[in-house]
Amino acid sequence: MRYRIRPIAFALALMVSFSIFGHAQTSKAAKNVALKQYCPVAYIAMGKALKGDAKFVSTFKGKKYYLLNADAKKMFDADPEKYLPKYDGYCATAVAMGQKLESDPEIFTIYEGATYLFSSKEAKAEFDKHPEATIAMADKQFAALSKTH
Repeated sequence: MRYRIRPIAFALALMVSFSIFGHAQTSKAAKNVALKQYCPVAYIAMGKALKGDAKFVSTFKGKKYYLLNADAKKMFDADPEKYLPKYDGYCATAVAMGQKLESDPEIFTIYEGATYLFSSKEAKAEFDKHPEATIAMADKQFAALSKTH
C-alpha cells in the first residue's frame, strides 16, 4: 500500500519543525547573553542598572555583553574584568551560603569598585549589613562551587 502525504499536512509538519528548531536556536543564543542585556559598565560608571543597546555588543569568555553606547563599549573592551559583576553574576549573598542563585540585574550594590548582584532586595540588605564578611565567605564558597560545577 502506498501512502501519500497531503500538501497541507506536509506544510504543517515543516512549519512545526522550523518552529522547534528556531526555538532551540533562540534558547541557545539567549544563554550566551549576559546580565539579561544590562550594561556592565553602567553599574560602575553611572551607579545604575541600564539595558544595553544591541548596536554595541562585546563578547567576552563566550558571553555577549550589551553596552549602552560606543564609549561604554570602548571602556568594557579595554578592561572587561573591571566591569563584570562578581561571582559570574550570581547572587552574592547566596554564593556566600554555598549556592549559585540567579540574580536580578536591577538589584545591585557597588562596593569598593566592584558590582555585586542579588536575587532579592532582602539578599541585598543582608549583604549591605556586613559586606566584608559576606564577600570573604562568598570568595571562599565560589572557589569551591566553581570546582564542583
